[in-house]
Amino acid sequence: MNKLTPGGNMRWESMRMILPEHREAWLKHQEENKKVQQPTLDEQHWQEFEYILSEAMEYHQLLTFIFWYDGHFYEIIGHCHFINNTQKQFHILTVDEEIHYLKFDVLISLSLH
Repeated sequence: MNKLTPGGNMRWESMRMILPEHREAWLKHQEENKKVQQPTLDEQHWQEFEYILSEAMEYHQLLTFIFWYDGHFYEIIGHCHFINNTQKQFHILTVDEEIHYLKFDVLISLSLH
């Protein structure tokens, strides 16, 4: 009888280890499985974003930007300082006085904070 696993075969007990390279590959595989495809927005969403942006910029309100990057969603809370149409990006001034540049094509959601 085996003391480690009752009813187990002692012959295979030494095979329970995992090499560091295998563990890293397995963790990387698990992380890849968590990634999601970038959603696409239709014209109605962009019109809604335009309305929210114009109102927020006029009254200097905080906005919540949710964007997609490399299979994950991220959030920025701040004021839209400037909209650069030539480079197709937003200039966002966060509450911490940091400036972020957010491309139009990665934006997923926009709402008043």
